[in-house]
Amino acid sequence: MESVGRTRMNLLLLKRRGEVVRRGLELLRSKREALVREFFAVMDRAAESRTQMEAVMGHALATLTLALGMEGRAPLRSAGHAAKRTLSIELTERNVWGVRFSEVRYAPVGRAWDARGYAPSGESSYVDETARRFEQALELILRSVAVEMRLKKLGSEIKKVTRRINALNEVVLPALTREVRNIRQALEEREREDLFRMKRFKSGG
Repeated sequence: MESVGRTRMNLLLLKRRGEVVRRGLELLRSKREALVREFFAVMDRAAESRTQMEAVMGHALATLTLALGMEGRAPLRSAGHAAKRTLSIELTERNVWGVRFSEVRYAPVGRAWDARGYAPSGESSYVDETARRFEQALELILRSVAVEMRLKKLGSEIKKVTRRINALNEVVLPALTREVRNIRQALEEREREDLFRMKRFKSGG
């Protein structure tokens, strides 16, 4: 921090700046606490989502293996082609404590058996169950993506706020404190010199 003029006005300005920095620190600490609470809440959701996704994917793969064994590849390939569709996914933003989070919005992935595009009379229950299981898995994947994105953003923001807190607390405030002390000492020394000169003047020396 550059040295400023040793005047009472600058002393007052530095004191006010110190107060502003301290208020800013309190706000940043409050923001970090709120973000940390949100981070742990989202982390719990992320862990739960991963556990669910692993379980659902395991069931889906087991069902696929059974369908392949019972029906062969051709019926599954035919049903997959018939059930092909475009899934609309939209990213929206939400602002929390000045932090923008992306949220994933999508229509329900799961469909009724008669909405998948293949003729039910031509496909076995194995094929239909496989489709249902993988639709569940896809919905969980999309939900997990939203949670993981939020978790990553929260972690990044917590690091950023912590760096700002450290900079203010370890660099800016100590520099302000030193400068205030230096100006105060200079003013006190100047006052002592002025008082000494006044005494000499009064004594005629």
